Amino acid sequence: MKQLNILMLIFVFFVACSVPKSGSKNNSFYEYNTSLADSVLAYALDNEALYTLADTLKPLSSVKFLRFAVAKDSTQLDGDIDIVKNDSFIYKIEAYQQVCNALSQNDWLFVLVPFQRTEKNVRNMEIYVIRKSLFAKKIQQFQSFFGQWGFTPSTNPSVVLSVIEYESKWDRNRAYGYLFGYPAHAVDFFVEASKTQFADISKKLVPRNFFEIPVFAGEKGHFTYAIPKSYIPTNIDSSIYTNAINTLNKYKNTRSQFLTKNGLKANALWGRMQ
Repeated sequence: MKQLNILMLIFVFFVACSVPKSGSKNNSFYEYNTSLADSVLAYALDNEALYTLADTLKPLSSVKFLRFAVAKDSTQLDGDIDIVKNDSFIYKIEAYQQVCNALSQNDWLFVLVPFQRTEKNVRNMEIYVIRKSLFAKKIQQFQSFFGQWGFTPSTNPSVVLSVIEYESKWDRNRAYGYLFGYPAHAVDFFVEASKTQFADISKKLVPRNFFEIPVFAGEKGHFTYAIPKSYIPTNIDSSIYTNAINTLNKYKNTRSQFLTKNGLKANALWGRMQ
């Protein structure tokens, strides 16, 4: 019994030490992340990520685009150690990374992926949300394509995204096209049209129309894919559109219940929708 009491005292001591004191830097950091998580999730739901979070139309969706001056500048060489000069950027990235970790639950995974391309010393990044079960099905559906990297339905989605982001242009575009939930005919058209344009830069952009699927934030320019100019939408396109509209209408009705004078309570809203 005496030994048990000592163990309990040790446990209480470590718990007390781990709880941030009121007004401490750690506590402020936690509160900032809680607020940030709500804003990130609110943006996701109001945009194309709704169809990953509340529907099965998109295995993968963009959530938030980020830019930080953490890449090498023109004076820095491959293998150099001292690259990042401003620690505040790292703290901001860490805040978003904590948000991704906190929001990842059940069938959803939030990941922050750095882009291969940089602009001077600026690294572009994107927060994505993945519906893991759908992601796995998409890998299986196009196994002959994704298999070239050894990807299978059981591969961690973070590994898949990290590899294809740094792959060659056409494979990268095709992989993202499938994972973003665009129909195969749209992915084929985009890749082949891009190849045609790249082969002869004097040629004009291959003529195209756009199939627009609305989100809460707007009717156009969100969940959108290119189609040939002469293409007539088929049942595949109509099915995507109809399902999206049904989900969007349900979201609009539920969303209104979580609006406050301080904004949208997105975490509570998403909890209701699950």
